[in-house]
Amino acid sequence: MALVKTVEGPRTAAVGDELKYKVSEFIPANPSKADIAAVSWLVKSAGGSALASLANCGPEFTITVPNTWAGQNVLVMPFMRAPSAAVSVTTTIGDAEIARPISPTEGPASVRIERDGKRFYASVAGEPRFFLGVDVVYGERRGLMNSSNPPGPRYAAEDFQDEHGDWAWYLLPTITCESNRSFTCLNTYDSAAVTLGHGQFAAHTPDDNFVAVFREALGQDAAAVYFPDLTVKGGRIHQDTGSGLKPLESASSTQPLMNYFNSSPASVDSEEADRSARLVHWVASHAPMRELLVTYFVTQQRRKLAGHATKLPVEGLTDKLCLVVLDVLHQGRARYDNIRAALGKADPFDALLALGASTYKERVATLRAEIQKLEARGMVGKKVYSKAKKDFVVPAGA
Repeated sequence: MALVKTVEGPRTAAVGDELKYKVSEFIPANPSKADIAAVSWLVKSAGGSALASLANCGPEFTITVPNTWAGQNVLVMPFMRAPSAAVSVTTTIGDAEIARPISPTEGPASVRIERDGKRFYASVAGEPRFFLGVDVVYGERRGLMNSSNPPGPRYAAEDFQDEHGDWAWYLLPTITCESNRSFTCLNTYDSAAVTLGHGQFAAHTPDDNFVAVFREALGQDAAAVYFPDLTVKGGRIHQDTGSGLKPLESASSTQPLMNYFNSSPASVDSEEADRSARLVHWVASHAPMRELLVTYFVTQQRRKLAGHATKLPVEGLTDKLCLVVLDVLHQGRARYDNIRAALGKADPFDALLALGASTYKERVATLRAEIQKLEARGMVGKKVYSKAKKDFVVPAGA
């Protein structure tokens, strides 16, 4: 049997482009027609996830880039016996959303789930598949986690500074810690049942986080594509069961909504994978969904800081210190009394970072480094918090 020696194809592309790859040389140089027809193709992400695979399709391969490949480097490998990175083309996919999102007029999106060992992949509306997550064990629970290779665009503060000003940068350190800036970061393995987004919004808190942002998302036209059985009535998420509307959340509980996305805490079932795929594809494919996530996180953290200001001495505190306070409370590493004590230390920045550092060493190190990067760029360290303005202001006389 012949072997593939070299391959040609585009080095850069955008979402929506039709990409064409071609075997340019074989060993031996003139293989039989049968050998040429036997060429297979594998497309993998930089993280090693298989994104597309075609067996015995010949020396040419054409594929249209889906939204879920945005911002990734994809490795395209033709092969006869086994794929090899030594015979491949790496194509860098830009972040811009160009492909047409699924329209509500096309009806509900179809979802196909594929499992390869512990790795789950999904294809939505017939598009090339994307990595959905790996089946992980967490105590007595099991669920999906995609942090090793989440699909789709990542958060860039400069894209949102016109709308959100300094806050687009203020939340960047926490976003980096939570999701490595991925809008589609997903986990279904812990007690929150489902956690999604660049700020890791969990579903177990009534009227907050995942529940609040998903409630708003269901007001978008695309909701009919991804979750046609869900609606918002009386300010609450309901499921149309066919025999009536069933409430999925209230002011005191989100358990029915948690069960809707993840009813089997001890395993990853087909329903959990299907609904997770719908969430991830929606966020990856629709800019309005990502804009909603960003606006929600900024609004939430500004509101929460105003609330913290009634219980902590943050009046006149620098934005640099307030960002650590917000991160500590967002993750839940310490309580108000611990934070108050840290703010009273000679070096409050180090004292705040020390809270929970023994348990979350990597996160704290990332938080420190990201805040220091912003400080070096002049993004933080120049403003202080004003309880009256409920925001950061340039101090008088500065």
